[in-house]
Amino acid sequence: MNPLSLLFAGAAAMASGTSGDEPQSGDPVPANAAHAAHAAHAASGPDPVYPAEFYKPFQPQTALDMLERTPGFILTEGSSVRGFGGAAGNVLIDGQRPTVKGGGITEVLRRIGASRVERVVLLRGSDAAEAQGQTLVANLILRADAGGSGNASLALAHTADGHVSPDARVSYARRLAGWQTNLELSAQTVRYPTHAVYLERDAAGTLTRTRRERISAKAPQYGLALSTSGALAGGTLTVNLRLGKDSYASHTGYDIFDGAEHAAPDSVRTIAYRESSRSGELGTDWTRRLGNDWSTKLVALGTLERYVTSDDLVEPGYRGVSSQREKPVELVGRLTLTREGDHRLRPEFGAEVAYNRLTSALDYAQDSGAGLVPIALSNADTRVSERRAEAFANLTVRLARRVSLEAGMAAELSKITVSGEAASAQSLSYLKPSAALVWSPSAETQLRLAMRRTVDQLDFSDFAASVNQTDGRPLGGNSRLRPARLTRALARLDHRWGKGGALALEAWHQWHTGLLGYVLLPSGEEALGTIGNARQWGVTAQGTLPLEAVLRGARLTVDAALRRSRMRDPVTGEDRRMDDVLPRSITAELRHDLPALRSSWGVTYTAAEYADVFYTGERLHWRDGQSWGGYVETTALPGFKTTLAVSALGGQDFYRMRRFYAPSRAGAPTGSEERRRRQGASVTLTLARAL
Repeated sequence: MNPLSLLFAGAAAMASGTSGDEPQSGDPVPANAAHAAHAAHAASGPDPVYPAEFYKPFQPQTALDMLERTPGFILTEGSSVRGFGGAAGNVLIDGQRPTVKGGGITEVLRRIGASRVERVVLLRGSDAAEAQGQTLVANLILRADAGGSGNASLALAHTADGHVSPDARVSYARRLAGWQTNLELSAQTVRYPTHAVYLERDAAGTLTRTRRERISAKAPQYGLALSTSGALAGGTLTVNLRLGKDSYASHTGYDIFDGAEHAAPDSVRTIAYRESSRSGELGTDWTRRLGNDWSTKLVALGTLERYVTSDDLVEPGYRGVSSQREKPVELVGRLTLTREGDHRLRPEFGAEVAYNRLTSALDYAQDSGAGLVPIALSNADTRVSERRAEAFANLTVRLARRVSLEAGMAAELSKITVSGEAASAQSLSYLKPSAALVWSPSAETQLRLAMRRTVDQLDFSDFAASVNQTDGRPLGGNSRLRPARLTRALARLDHRWGKGGALALEAWHQWHTGLLGYVLLPSGEEALGTIGNARQWGVTAQGTLPLEAVLRGARLTVDAALRRSRMRDPVTGEDRRMDDVLPRSITAELRHDLPALRSSWGVTYTAAEYADVFYTGERLHWRDGQSWGGYVETTALPGFKTTLAVSALGGQDFYRMRRFYAPSRAGAPTGSEERRRRQGASVTLTLARAL
């Protein structure tokens, strides 16, 4: 055994209280279901396998429940980089990536009943051809002979304002005319009651005004999802359809006091905010085996959305009204040719084309006593479109029995066209190389050294003007935005042991070119623009530690990161942190499973997080306080899973400090605004049942 394995084996033995003799995939499963939950899997090996029997004592309702119980696995929805292939999450279904982009994997998993899953296989490193760049991928293998199945759930959340908000979902899957078809309906209402106090001070630090804020908000959401898969033209065609209708309405009231708070407010302010959206997404993929482990895949994805927002601020002597309408569209087509299987060389070739478009219209007016007067902002009415094409080639090479090389190159061409007040057109081209050296000194341990260049996805809303009336911050649109480029180098160590022990450590350094931040346009308005280059580096740790020696059936899961960043501030000329980069983040969960009682309980923790945002004349510092939660779940009632969960136990604090300068942050301080907001606990009761 190599030194790394010896080191980790010692830690595993201390954590589990065992000698390390674990049942392998061919060992008999103990008759006692309490022990079967920990024995019916092959925990070691290059591809750890967890069959459905591993999860049965806990009666999971969906595939999502099963992945949440899979040792050492943390679900990743994907990133916001450009294109379909680069935004892959870390879940495959029967070896294929779900045809969803930039999210949606959770919804797909929630629609798959647990009875349809035969096993979960964890793929490490280069074994995941459909999710390259991911170090750990869960491949859900579905039962070929699964009959009709479904699940239904109802959650009731009691928030701090005394209201109860429902969340209902029902899905059902069965084979129809040879096609495996799944339908899900969902409806929920989320409430956001908060209270806050604002303290405004002048340049000398004297308190000039106090505001007491009360927010009452709710967000009804409705969704329909349909998927079907079957044989077509010698291959398999899968179609996914998602429709959604969301809305959000809030009423914010302020009692305003001159100086410190006293008996009666000197004035009041109200803000009525509403937004509504409708979205549709249609994704199709057709896969066909070509022989000798070659396969081809054709993906087509289209999304269409519509957002409408309105804001009405009223206070004595002033009124501000804004209304914005946005219609984003995205169309993606992708063709790949891949060789899989146990071959020394495994190439992948492909091409992708995409079309993105956003139309945005903003109306903004102010009334200071003489009636509403329209206020013109740069690019208030804008149409942005992008045509993009990319060709790529990837190659996985087995250099030795335990060493492999992943290398890739993508070439991208795009043209961004902006029409409206500030019409413009720009053509862009990028090369995006990647390489990774993967060494597996043992079946339990893997080391990866990698470097990858990516291009960020632009938010087309930044090309258009917008208004934040709560903070009194109008922003102009910038028609010359270009995406930032990112080069990331990393070293990652992944080790798994025993009954679900897992530890992944990653050190990384990345270089940002053409970073976006806040600048002044020639018109004098503030907007998002290119502010220079930056560096960011850090360490991440993800681990699942069995606590058998201390508490049988318990485990501790931790996801933590330490980050640092540096860039030259274009306003002050001094070094500073990047916008909204968290210096640290920590989440942890202690879970205790009691198979004999068919129950579990757990405690969750999120550490305080903070960061800064640098506007041209303002520095905004925010801090979200630590949050505790807990839950108890049981399947003692046959056929039902009942969960009682508490979030923000004891409440959660949110702090924000805005510091103002004139004529810019390079000038003298002119004042500050401090906000202290608190959110109360929420208690949720959930009943779920397999159909």
